[in-house]
Amino acid sequence: GGHAEKKQAKKAESTIVYFMYAIIGVNALYLVWRVLLNWSTWGKWNILGFGLFSFVSNFTYKSIQSSLEIGADYEMYLDVFAVNLATQFFVTFSNYGWLLYLVVPGYGLWKLIRLLLDYVFTPTAEEMAENDPAVRKRMEKKEKKAERGKVKFMKH
Repeated sequence: GGHAEKKQAKKAESTIVYFMYAIIGVNALYLVWRVLLNWSTWGKWNILGFGLFSFVSNFTYKSIQSSLEIGADYEMYLDVFAVNLATQFFVTFSNYGWLLYLVVPGYGLWKLIRLLLDYVFTPTAEEMAENDPAVRKRMEKKEKKAERGKVKFMKH
């Protein structure tokens, strides 16, 4: 068991490096462009925004790292990580970049709507039975039998 764990730890170490490079690259570009070259745009909102980017990057990075270490799926963290860095990249050049963040609540809303639609449009077992020709045939036979039974009973 120790060999597989070592292999997994090595893969986690080599993979997480790329996430760190992505964070460093985007942040370096952001700080050089937004702070050094365009100081006038570095206001209260951009400082708060930078804090948000840093928090989300840090949180998703650590989550991906721990997922890698235990061999768990980190797709959800990766999605947020990617949207966060892409947003930060675009915000470097324009405040319209913030619009990309709308993907996150948009995706959540989409999942919720899908859940609701699946619930509403998934037929119940009874509905499935009604639409199944074999089941329908059996039911018709039963009904006919019941009617015949009544008729026979009345003759006596």
